[in-house]
Amino acid sequence: MAFAQTSDPDDRPLVARTGPGLWRMRVEATPDAPFLVDESGVATFAATDERVRSVAAGLARLGVGRGARVAVCMANAVETFWVHGALRELEAVIVPLMPGLTFPELEFQVGHSGARVLIASDRQGSELLSRRGELGAIETTVLAGDPALARELRANTTLADLVTSEPRAPAVEREGAEDEPWAIFYTSGSTGRPKGVVLPAGAFVTGGWGYAERFAVTRRDNYVVATPMCHAVGGLTEPSGAIHVGCRLTILERFRPSRFWSQVAACEGTVTILFPAQLNLLLATERDGPARGQSPLRLVITHAHLSAFRERFGVEVGVCWGMTETGAGSTGSHPGYEGERGETYVGHPMDGVEVAILDEHLRPLPPGREGEICLRTRHQMIGYLDDERASRQTLAGGWVHSGDVGCLQDDGGLRFRGRIKNMIKRAGENISPEEIQAAIDAHEAVSESVVLGVPDPLRTEEAAAVVILRDDEDLDAGTLTAFLSRRLASWKLPRYIHLRSEPLPRLGNHKIDSVTLRRELDLDGCWDREAARRAGAPGT
Repeated sequence: MAFAQTSDPDDRPLVARTGPGLWRMRVEATPDAPFLVDESGVATFAATDERVRSVAAGLARLGVGRGARVAVCMANAVETFWVHGALRELEAVIVPLMPGLTFPELEFQVGHSGARVLIASDRQGSELLSRRGELGAIETTVLAGDPALARELRANTTLADLVTSEPRAPAVEREGAEDEPWAIFYTSGSTGRPKGVVLPAGAFVTGGWGYAERFAVTRRDNYVVATPMCHAVGGLTEPSGAIHVGCRLTILERFRPSRFWSQVAACEGTVTILFPAQLNLLLATERDGPARGQSPLRLVITHAHLSAFRERFGVEVGVCWGMTETGAGSTGSHPGYEGERGETYVGHPMDGVEVAILDEHLRPLPPGREGEICLRTRHQMIGYLDDERASRQTLAGGWVHSGDVGCLQDDGGLRFRGRIKNMIKRAGENISPEEIQAAIDAHEAVSESVVLGVPDPLRTEEAAAVVILRDDEDLDAGTLTAFLSRRLASWKLPRYIHLRSEPLPRLGNHKIDSVTLRRELDLDGCWDREAARRAGAPGT
């Protein structure tokens, strides 16, 4: 593995093959350096390592070992880092679950993953453990919270009990482990149910280094984690990058526009990765933000260059483009970029990343020609869990096929032009229209539905549902939304709902004419969940 060297010897990267090896090198190199930060204080690398190895020892007593699949449904917290680190030490396979999903969504992911151990925070654990018998193959449960609640829910143990364990001996990096499964990240697929992206252990090393090297993150920085740690950004890119360079890692419970700037100021955060929608939300609440150049934040990495953000707050905006499937391998702009290449530019390939534009016959296209964006990295996904067909399609020819359209510049820079696959991008979350449609069609009053992505100035896109009711059925949008809220996470609920009686427009092959439907759709005439929520309507 070739890593670029920095001019400062203290900022030179650590050369490791897996997460445990990377972590051990960092702890031994800078044991007393400050690392893990939250509202309660700062822990050094050595102190964090002791916690991680204690949790690992406790989990080992529960039978967790190499290859064991462990579902982790925890909100952002230092304790979540301990659990993730402990599972890396044990060479277990982590299955991060998004807090806030409904029980049916969690039930599917837990069952599909085959996880036998579940670790959950209080809020998530209360619902999950109360319906433990419905959770697939789960045999052992750990509550990361109130011991009294753990007893009430009959959890096997608590995270607090695990932390008191005698620390396990440091893990030794094992030959060949970098290509074995490390994590299963569930990401919305374009055909309905989320897919389990199986990443190898080496991805935790290369994914984080690519960002740290490209955006010049150093030991003097403080990486702020404001996105969920169940995502590749919060669970891989940011912690891996911080470990590589030996800088601080600050974990925010969640992104709150009204509190973000004060939290950054309190922890003296300097670098973060946010979605464009989050930058738009910060701009929308700019009265709460700092004066230009008055925040310690020096860099925000995102998917689109928002010059208004840089001009308003005096913070550099770096752009990137990548996928969970590439093991966080990505493209990225270089330090000092000010948007001079235009809105569609998303950077040059990072260290160890290859980018190609392929046509429908998998042939590479020359610079300037548009086609499908494809990436190839040393530690891209092994495949989709138990989905050989989708794995073959996405990994055809050894490339990760993105389903997005773009073109390369003469100098290798990538331009993003749009999406091929039917996906809604809302506030950084990929949402499958088919998943929403399936939930809508499950209502007995619904005959048929179509879900479309519509532009939104704050969240990039919102979901709009066109719903056809069965004859003689009466259903209002608020009641339908309440029905959906028991089946879908809040961010997947359609903002706009149009109930119509006339048939959907169709093409000659009887497929729905989505172009005509989109052209005819009048959002001002639709039921608007945001407007209903502001008005205090039930079910919103």
